[in-house]
Amino acid sequence: MDYSKANLKRIFKKFGLDEKETSIYLEALKHEELTPFALAKITGIPRTTVYDAIMSLSLKGLVELEESDGFQKQQTKIKAKNPSELRTILQKKREDLAHLEWDILNIMPFLKKDFHQDKSNSDFRFFPGIEGAKHVYQLSLANDLDLPVYSFDYLFESDIFGSLEMDKIVDKSLDKRPRKNKEKRIIPLTDWSKNVLSYQIGRNKDYLMTKDIRYVEDKVFIINQRIEISGSWVRIISVKEKEIWGLIINSKLLAQTLESIFNLVWRQATPITFDLVQSWGEDPITKAKKT
Repeated sequence: MDYSKANLKRIFKKFGLDEKETSIYLEALKHEELTPFALAKITGIPRTTVYDAIMSLSLKGLVELEESDGFQKQQTKIKAKNPSELRTILQKKREDLAHLEWDILNIMPFLKKDFHQDKSNSDFRFFPGIEGAKHVYQLSLANDLDLPVYSFDYLFESDIFGSLEMDKIVDKSLDKRPRKNKEKRIIPLTDWSKNVLSYQIGRNKDYLMTKDIRYVEDKVFIINQRIEISGSWVRIISVKEKEIWGLIINSKLLAQTLESIFNLVWRQATPITFDLVQSWGEDPITKAKKT
């Protein structure tokens, strides 16, 4: 342990003593009792400052003062308390802080009500129905921001908006998406997702140039919406069964939460490659178009 004067001063500063209080306290420990005059002489600290320091040390519970009378301050006796008081004081501070924290927690709703004023710095925009879902989906695929893009998707490219319309939207996204920030996409591997990937890659071999797709083949992994995270933006498209809507949220914390979940799943997911898709054979939709 470093018992140097400099280290002791550093420790006592964290405890709440200034340099002069530390010097006086350390000196008082060496003597049974001292007067302010003697302390001033030993430490070189002016006597008036010594008076202020010993009063402060007394209030902090580290020394005892015994005055002979009100006129002869130099006769005041200073006795250092047992150093064990340091731990007792810290324990008391800890208890006081715990009670203070509890009080702060209780008044927090009142304080936050004034601070937030019933407003949120996040933005939520809901778009109902098929047109709303289509609007958000078009914004999602045509996102040309120079930001990483992460998405959970069950792949509904040719299902809900009509095959021709979906092909146009997808082709437009291939042109606008910055290739240095390829979209990372996680899908559940199902017969449907296989068909969609086979169809889109059959139409355009550049499909995987703007997307880094991985799959999870597990029945417990269920994706019912397309959820895209880009910067602080979250775009959600639901076009399954009777839940048809789109949602755009600008929330840094929500985006951060979803991105962390995405990255956790991404580590365990398996990459989709061109050769893998080719091994599945031609999809039924492409076959139907040829006949």
